[in-house]
Amino acid sequence: MTGDDCPLETSDMHLDRIELIGFKSFADKTVFSFHPGMTAIVGPNGCGKSNVVDAFKWVLGEQSAKSLRGDSMEDVIFFGSTTKKTKGMAEVTLVLSDVNGKAQDMPENGGDSDGGQISVTRRLYRSGESEYLMNKVQCRLKDIKNMFLDTGLEIKAYSILEQGKMNYILNSKPQDRRFLIEEVAGVMKYKVRRAEALQKLDSSKSNLQRLQDIITEVKRQISSIDRHAKKAERYKKLFEEIKDIDIRIAKRDVNNLKDETAGLTSSENEFKAKEAELSAGLHSLEALIEEKKRGCVEKEKGVQELRSRLYQSEKVVTEGEGNIALLKLDCENLRSRIKDLQSRDEELSSGNENSLLQLKKIEADKLEIENKLLSLSGTLEDKSRLFSEMTEETAGLEERLEIEKRQTFNKAEEFSILNNEIKHLSEIINSLSHKTEKSSEDITTVKNDLSALQKSINETRNEFHKSESELSSQTKAKGEAVDALGRKKDELTLSEEQLYKDREDLAAISSKLDSLQEFNASQKSVLDESIKALCQIADVFETPPEYEAAIEAVLGDKLNASVLGDRHEITAAMKLIKEQNTKRSGFISVGQAEEALMAQNVNKDDSPANGVIGRAVDFVRARNGYEKVAGALLNDVLLVNNLSAAFVLWEKSVNERSLKPSYFVTLDGEVLEPSGMVFGGIEKGVLKVKRQIKELTKDIANKKERIAKNENMVIVLRDEIKTIEHDIKTLEGDISGKEKYCHELKVRIGSMDTEIERHNKKLEYLAMEMDDEEKEKENLRSLISDKRANCGRLDAEKQEAEQKIKTMQDAIREKKASTEEYRSELTEIKLSIAAINEKMTSFQKEKERLGSAILEIETKKKDMANERLGFEQNILSKEAEIREKEEALKSNILLISGLQSELSKTNEILEAMNSELSFMEEKQKASFASLETLRKDLNKIEMKNMESSMKLSYIKEDIRKTYFIDIESADVPVETTPEEEGRLTELKEKLQAIGPVSLGTLEEFEELKTRHDFLTKQQDDLLSAISSLEETIRKINTSTKQMLTDAFDALNEKFKEVFTTLFGKGRAELVLTEGDILESGIEIIAQPPGKKLKSLSLLSGGEQALTALSLLFAGFMVKPTPMCLLDEVDAPLDESNTERFSNMLSEMSKKIQFITITHNRRTMEAADYIYGITMEEPGVSNVVSMHLAEA
Repeated sequence: MTGDDCPLETSDMHLDRIELIGFKSFADKTVFSFHPGMTAIVGPNGCGKSNVVDAFKWVLGEQSAKSLRGDSMEDVIFFGSTTKKTKGMAEVTLVLSDVNGKAQDMPENGGDSDGGQISVTRRLYRSGESEYLMNKVQCRLKDIKNMFLDTGLEIKAYSILEQGKMNYILNSKPQDRRFLIEEVAGVMKYKVRRAEALQKLDSSKSNLQRLQDIITEVKRQISSIDRHAKKAERYKKLFEEIKDIDIRIAKRDVNNLKDETAGLTSSENEFKAKEAELSAGLHSLEALIEEKKRGCVEKEKGVQELRSRLYQSEKVVTEGEGNIALLKLDCENLRSRIKDLQSRDEELSSGNENSLLQLKKIEADKLEIENKLLSLSGTLEDKSRLFSEMTEETAGLEERLEIEKRQTFNKAEEFSILNNEIKHLSEIINSLSHKTEKSSEDITTVKNDLSALQKSINETRNEFHKSESELSSQTKAKGEAVDALGRKKDELTLSEEQLYKDREDLAAISSKLDSLQEFNASQKSVLDESIKALCQIADVFETPPEYEAAIEAVLGDKLNASVLGDRHEITAAMKLIKEQNTKRSGFISVGQAEEALMAQNVNKDDSPANGVIGRAVDFVRARNGYEKVAGALLNDVLLVNNLSAAFVLWEKSVNERSLKPSYFVTLDGEVLEPSGMVFGGIEKGVLKVKRQIKELTKDIANKKERIAKNENMVIVLRDEIKTIEHDIKTLEGDISGKEKYCHELKVRIGSMDTEIERHNKKLEYLAMEMDDEEKEKENLRSLISDKRANCGRLDAEKQEAEQKIKTMQDAIREKKASTEEYRSELTEIKLSIAAINEKMTSFQKEKERLGSAILEIETKKKDMANERLGFEQNILSKEAEIREKEEALKSNILLISGLQSELSKTNEILEAMNSELSFMEEKQKASFASLETLRKDLNKIEMKNMESSMKLSYIKEDIRKTYFIDIESADVPVETTPEEEGRLTELKEKLQAIGPVSLGTLEEFEELKTRHDFLTKQQDDLLSAISSLEETIRKINTSTKQMLTDAFDALNEKFKEVFTTLFGKGRAELVLTEGDILESGIEIIAQPPGKKLKSLSLLSGGEQALTALSLLFAGFMVKPTPMCLLDEVDAPLDESNTERFSNMLSEMSKKIQFITITHNRRTMEAADYIYGITMEEPGVSNVVSMHLAEA
């Protein structure tokens, strides 16, 4: 049942699910289940979202590979990935729920339509075969299209909307926008039926024209067929006499040939027995050879399989060794970093020990000084009052001096730390330089490998392009051969038609010639053969056509008279006439004609001025030897212009006795005799008949020559057609092989591209590593430069401070020198106490500094220990991975060794099998030679036997075809006489002279009449059908016009409303470009708020999108569809427009299923269900679904 028998209504169904198997990036079976409301399909770019849209379009019958974003339809089949094999088939199934039970009218599917579901499936195989199924029953694409007519679920309908389609709606020609009102009006089925009706109308008119041509031809055949009936009786009489003699001769020849064939058959059987014996041995040997060849082929396949496995294993080993080398390199780098950390740890430990020793020494010195201070304190207390002023001044100077010293010490320490850090950073830079050199060497190696790969792939690509070019040339050659074949077939058709026409013309001319010959024969006397006449009078001369009527009129029956040798023959002929009582006949002898001519007194004074054209004898051309006969008959005949001139001349001859009376004849055949009697009227002329016979005989010869040429041309053209067809088959085989080779090259190029990509990634990794190292070295050099600048600054500050200390010390010495001698002791005590205090303070500060330094060193050592632990763990992890990969590598190496050994053994076995096969083939050649010799001898006997059998068969078949009897079973005498055989030749010549005769003329006439009546009835039926189709088209146009008018008005109103809703304000309108809505296009007028634009192209991208959506949503409001698929149509919209768009989608999704592919957050929020598409593995799409209410 087709789609026309079970049309669907939009309200009766909704989309239940779509299933994809092997379609584009969906390698495995993937099911999208859809529910009422709005479903969003989301995912990153390139994950395969738009492939879902392509699946919808494809299953609904899309035939354009370009529309599906491919070069050929084969591109929709999953091509494979790194882990999944190429699929051989793509399949998409669309399942719709039919709540009103429409699915019950669909093709049976074994009860698999639970819930009233309708499933539509499309499959495409890599071989190029495709299938369409409805409820799992195979159907036509036309059935599916008819089922979805006016439901909105059509490829070109507005239920599938992409960004490009929105631009198409706005920027296309007005005529191209007609599909909008046609979809809304629901006239697509009427449009399809109208197109079918127009097609049938054109076909009917074409058939009527051909039928009328056939009827005309049949009428012509009917009118010409009765001309052949007259010859049938004479033909039949001769045929029966020929049949009797022919059958007796054939019976004699058959008996002789049967005896000869029996002897030859006996010899042939003996040779065949020997041949059978040799052939049986040869067949056994051929079977052994074929079995051995199959074994060799199987073994060769095994060798190829082993080589393939060996190649794959070697490839795995190569990749594994590369990976292990990279891991070892990483481990070496980590160990180098650990060594650096150990070196820094040792330096810090050494500094820590020095600080501890200094701290112990400071404690001891501090204890000693404290004891000395206790001793001096008593003395100081007694004398302090006397020298307080001096002490205070000196202490102040010393205190400032101490500050300067501490600052100088700190700068010196900082300077030392910076120098150590600069040294350490330089060592790190050297280590990075060594690592960079190693990476550079690796890059050079990879680049060399990459260059070799690139060279190989370039050679392969060149080979591929060359093969593609050859394939293109072969395809072009095939196309040219097909064109040449078409031209040759056209030439053959024209030649055959011309040959048929020439044969028909030949038959018509032959028939006309037969009629003329019959008429000519009827004019001959039955005594001609008996009396042996020289010729007839009509054969004596040739007359130009313009004078034929005059000569025939004046001679009349004399033209049928015979020319005899002399008077005795005339006397004998007259006696024979009396004896046989035949009709009257005329005779003349050459001698009598000469005497009569000499006795005639010819008038000499007749001239054209007197109305005389001339003497009749001067206007004919007599045969050699018969000039006197022509003169005797026509010498006294004058050709005149008209009858009036004849009467004038006759009267002159009567009045003037000296003139001999003459016969006067006009060109129209009017005759005035000397007696004054006038004859006139039309009579079939003998001369004209003879002339026509001669012309027709010449035409027949020309026609036969032309027919022979055309027959040769037909044979040549047929041979050329066979040659071209053979060339086309050869080209097709070459093209198939070349396509297979191109595919292999393409696969090889893909493998090389993958290898190049892997090398490029490795180069990128090494380059990134080198960049990181260079950046780190640059940073370190910058840091060293900064630290060296700080060192210079600190050195300058230290020298300045030392100079300042020296100055202060000089000042103190001057103070002390000016102290009075009697204060020397007190001064010494105070200086000693000041020195002790200074040392105590210095010891305390140094102790604190050393404590801070020790704590800082411990913290750094702890951090370095943690970092070293991390490096060691990373090394252990990589070493474990190396051991794991080395184990796998050992297994693969063992596998390679085993495969190599197995391959070597298999090759040895294959060589032995090939040697044995060669021996058997040599034996086969020897057997062939013996058999060929035997067959040559047998062939000679068979040829002789076949020649006899063919003669026998020819005789039997000739008799059967000619006389419709079996000559072997015929009971006829075999005695024949030479006279009968001669008589047979004579009879056949007479039969041949009659020409082609149809004995079934009446039957043929009845058949033509019956055919004419049948064709006439068909003509009446076609005229009735044409009238009915024209009435149907008129009714469809009337109904469609009203529906389109109503739909346009409704769509226009809704478009205005939706436009205002989406834009907030503004104005929009649809306008017809012509008065006739059946042919009119649609202009779109859109004025967003605050704008007055002359063209839609001046709208922004978002405004154009909203305008197109307004028009489509208006269509949904007028005529809802079961579902609507939107592919990123919200991409051009800003946030506020997206919100209005989402609100309208949410509102309309209460009646229509919406499936939208989007990246927009607001659109996702408005969805009831979300499908997420990911591509965890390159080239393979995976699906995750989520119900937002549950989420």
